[in-house]
Amino acid sequence: MLLLILSVFCLLTVAVFIFRLLRLAKQRIHIPDSTQDRNDWPKVSIIIPARNEAENITGSLGSVLQQDYPSDKLEIIVIDDFSDDGTKEIAEGLMAQSEFSAQCIQGRALPKGWLGKSNACMWGATHATGDYLFFIDADTHSSPHMIKSVIDFTQARDIEMLSFNPQQVMVSKGEKSLLPGIFLSTANSMDFVASNDPTQQEAIANGQAMLFKAESYRAVNGHELVKSDVSEDLAFAKKMKQRGFRIFWAFADSLMRTRMYTSANEIWQGFSKNMNRIVKAETLPLATWYWVKCQWIAWMAPTLLIVSLLQYQQTPSQISTLVLGINLITSLVLLGTFTGLVRELSVPIRHAIFVPFGISMNGFLALNAWRLQKLNRVVWKNRSLPQ
Repeated sequence: MLLLILSVFCLLTVAVFIFRLLRLAKQRIHIPDSTQDRNDWPKVSIIIPARNEAENITGSLGSVLQQDYPSDKLEIIVIDDFSDDGTKEIAEGLMAQSEFSAQCIQGRALPKGWLGKSNACMWGATHATGDYLFFIDADTHSSPHMIKSVIDFTQARDIEMLSFNPQQVMVSKGEKSLLPGIFLSTANSMDFVASNDPTQQEAIANGQAMLFKAESYRAVNGHELVKSDVSEDLAFAKKMKQRGFRIFWAFADSLMRTRMYTSANEIWQGFSKNMNRIVKAETLPLATWYWVKCQWIAWMAPTLLIVSLLQYQQTPSQISTLVLGINLITSLVLLGTFTGLVRELSVPIRHAIFVPFGISMNGFLALNAWRLQKLNRVVWKNRSLPQ
């Protein structure tokens, strides 16, 4: 009887999990690709903070330099944040042949109370003259119509802070095996509609791509607003929304792509900075509860399937047949969901069986992020991140 109760409960929790995912899929708003010509394009300042990005800067900066946008309406600013791998030299070489106004400026020393990325972004913003300030990461790659599309979308909705999710590129086995499950379980804690609703507290943002109306950005003193926040993107969205500014979250798979991490070790280190904040589990009880939910979704269905199969083989009965059937259905539904996920992410279908490992890992990431923040041991780009 206990096995039957657990099996029914597992089926119900999986149903809720999948319902939330289907709702999120329906909520997604994609920025359309725009190629229209206009005579009134606003001036846009692209700001790229770069610290030891020699391997990535050619792709990100090179694609920005190929934008289909009026040359007198686009300026590009790369902030070399004390790189020691030749990032600045590569950027300057790319800029030398650009038709756009482009400069690579040396980052400023880190002021007390500031974190590195926010400091670099703020320093870049002080050199920007655009009507819009567009902060993008150095590991992104943009399509030729990206800026036009984003500006069209932003102006049509009178958005003051736009952030979006690019296409996530996965190359190594570690990325393909772990990231789909991490993305799935992370998204399950979000509400896209609420984030875009000015009356709701939910606020989502992605530091890989954040566009601001310049006057709105400066009205809150720019990145000084989030100077000490590890998750500066989420903090920016929340604080802008609280102050009455129009924020918006969207998807832009056709406009930008990025490869966040290159190995399982980088995934662990990268998400351990702030996963507990991303999934709203900033206290130990909440992080522990999130861990429990991740382990349940990842492992309970296959575990109950194995146990019910063994019970059926030992003592066949109507109850054991029912329990086996329930667990088989639950497991197949999950497998189907995982298969659809990896296909959506352009990952080979065989990696669907590894999705539970990513979901499980995300629970540990939330706990580890809480632990590192509690111990003040968060490190990124060879810098300690004070909590």
